[in-house]
Amino acid sequence: MPKLIKNGAIVDNTYNWLQDEEQAVTADSIVAAKRWLSEKETMGSIAGIWLEAGDGVEFLQDVDLSQFDVIGVHFPAFTDGRGFSYARLLKERLNYQGEIRALGHFIPDQLGYLLRVGFSSFQFSEEVDLEKALALHKPFTIAYQGDVTDPRPLFLRR
Repeated sequence: MPKLIKNGAIVDNTYNWLQDEEQAVTADSIVAAKRWLSEKETMGSIAGIWLEAGDGVEFLQDVDLSQFDVIGVHFPAFTDGRGFSYARLLKERLNYQGEIRALGHFIPDQLGYLLRVGFSSFQFSEEVDLEKALALHKPFTIAYQGDVTDPRPLFLRR
């Protein structure tokens, strides 16, 4: 079973990220958000949806996101930072309380920043060594700026 980093540990990946529209949808599937929107009446229960870079989150404004255990955000390349904004918007504007999963081609050096904007699990591309990536999980104990868990800057947290 494939592994991922979730809540600071390497765990089994219990969900199936469907990247091919021909793949069969099951209860443990993470389906492309645009596909889910067009087929939700016939699709049945799923574990979650995932956003492609460029999708934005505005189209989810009127969707009950609590029905999803996980919302994934795909990073097509580690240089594409739109996913950082999507996670923060899911947490702060859409009030999503579930798991936000980074998917794809981001790098372990980005973990600290991904955590600060709301990601809680990380499904790397296959070539990443999860043990080495885990060492970079939460590398800083204090940040000067606020984040999604505590928006106050450091001087107000004293």
